Amino acid sequence: MVDDEHVPGALRHSFAVLDAVGQGGPAGLDVPEISARSGCHPRTVYRHLASLRALGMIDASPTDSRYRLGPGIAALALQASDQANFLRKARQFAQETGEETGLPVHVTVFDHGTAVTVASADSGLRNSGEMAPIVLGSRRPAHASASGKVLLAHSPSAFRAYTTRVVESFTENTITAVKALEDECAAVRELGWAIDNQEFIPGVTCLAVAVWGANQRVVGTLSVSTSLMESAHLRRDELLDLLRPAAAAFSASIGGKVPA
Repeated sequence: MVDDEHVPGALRHSFAVLDAVGQGGPAGLDVPEISARSGCHPRTVYRHLASLRALGMIDASPTDSRYRLGPGIAALALQASDQANFLRKARQFAQETGEETGLPVHVTVFDHGTAVTVASADSGLRNSGEMAPIVLGSRRPAHASASGKVLLAHSPSAFRAYTTRVVESFTENTITAVKALEDECAAVRELGWAIDNQEFIPGVTCLAVAVWGANQRVVGTLSVSTSLMESAHLRRDELLDLLRPAAAAFSASIGGKVPA
């Protein structure tokens, strides 16, 4: 946590004004009341109210000169709620799918060209020892991971930005040619799933399917990791039969729907 003394004074004052307005509830507060609650001089309150109104964080009544929280705050609150719900469901479906498969399962999202693990389940599950434990916050390059391919396949803008950089090779199976990666992503969209065939870590294969959010947008992936030894016992189609309905249920739980 950042020490309060290192927070810029202007930011501290803006937050104090915003917090005071929030405490006023639907009835709202006038400037003297906001000044009293925030501890800021009325001139300071006016200045910060003007900035917060411009950002949509505060509304001002034209009839009684009282201030209330604006639509910008409501939007942030909704986003925070959506994110919290996504992470809660991610943990739930990772755990349930891990128990069904007996394999490491993780949920990822796209961030700066990588697939980032935001939920996982591998404790007590079958693990041959060839795979490193899945760590929350761990990142895998999008082009060399099943999850990353799903995320690139459903975001043309992300794909274009990603392929302007040098596409690094990690194993002899890593796809590094842009055209080949483009074809791979097209296949992912058609099939509805992606595979990483030892493209990032030798001896490890991953399968991933998309998690859909509102507005028919892919917001993450649900994936399972297998070693070569394990994949001989659990074939790809068997794993997909578990992953697909789990991802569909995950999508539905956050207001999304897998396209027909």
